[in-house]
Amino acid sequence: MVYAAALTDPGRKRALNEDAVAQLVTPYGGIFIVADGMGGHRTGEVASQMAVDRILGMLRQSEPSPQALLEAYEAANEAIYLAGQKPESRGMGTTCTTLWLDLPYALIAHVGDSRAYLLRDGEFTQLTQDHSWVADRVRQGLLTEEEARSHRWRNVITNALGSFPAARVDLVGLKVRPGDVFLLCSDGLSGVLEDRVLSEMILTNPPEPAVAKLIKLANDWGGPDNISAVVVTIGSQVPERSRPYALPLETSPGQPVRLQSGTDLEVLTTQVSEPPPPASFWQRWGSVILLLLWFGLLGFVLFNQFGSSSGP
Repeated sequence: MVYAAALTDPGRKRALNEDAVAQLVTPYGGIFIVADGMGGHRTGEVASQMAVDRILGMLRQSEPSPQALLEAYEAANEAIYLAGQKPESRGMGTTCTTLWLDLPYALIAHVGDSRAYLLRDGEFTQLTQDHSWVADRVRQGLLTEEEARSHRWRNVITNALGSFPAARVDLVGLKVRPGDVFLLCSDGLSGVLEDRVLSEMILTNPPEPAVAKLIKLANDWGGPDNISAVVVTIGSQVPERSRPYALPLETSPGQPVRLQSGTDLEVLTTQVSEPPPPASFWQRWGSVILLLLWFGLLGFVLFNQFGSSSGP
């Protein structure tokens, strides 16, 4: 049901590869991770590997759920943050994007500017929102996508695992369809190749040659940064089964549902998303009836008071 490949490369300009990737296909789907470390002096390499190891280790022992995914990110954030308090490790952190397939659902956790994309029925969609200075300006309408791609501050990250004592995580969920293709990548790929090239590569190639060709193309275009790609293709059949968080995700069939960080995920994932019952007659017209009665009573009082005094 799931075919996947992961590959990372230092690129043409960097001596060290501070990216890390992981893939684990499971009976229920799989776990796929891309992390892009920062901090220099090997601390970026350490941070990205810590994130991948901690998150993968926790998820493989957990029942899939948004809560378990958030807890894994919080544990990774705490470990990296504490490691970064050493003088030689100041500034260490990492982006991290995880796809947790629990077929027929996909859960995605995201911090930083590594990305998750979905190719479905020929449409290529970015599922994550970059946590970066230029991405914020694009969303504010102050920069265009083209300007952001070449801006001198395009590598300034506004959120990373290990940068703050508490994790700030975006969670995305959607229902998977047969033939869906997911791409996870670091900005060493998405910052070099346009979306149309990314989509063409994963549309026309199985996962293993797709990741190899993507990295080769990024290197052919200069390879200015470390490059990582994970491609996950869903087979022709997707099991239909219920999950504890199924109903909220099915409120928008086929569309990603963004689960905001900081909400009560236990409540969110167990609530029943049924349409509200139709309003009763009193719910629809009660306030109008009360208002009419009030005016009627007021008119009656005024008539009795002034109507009687104006008589013969």
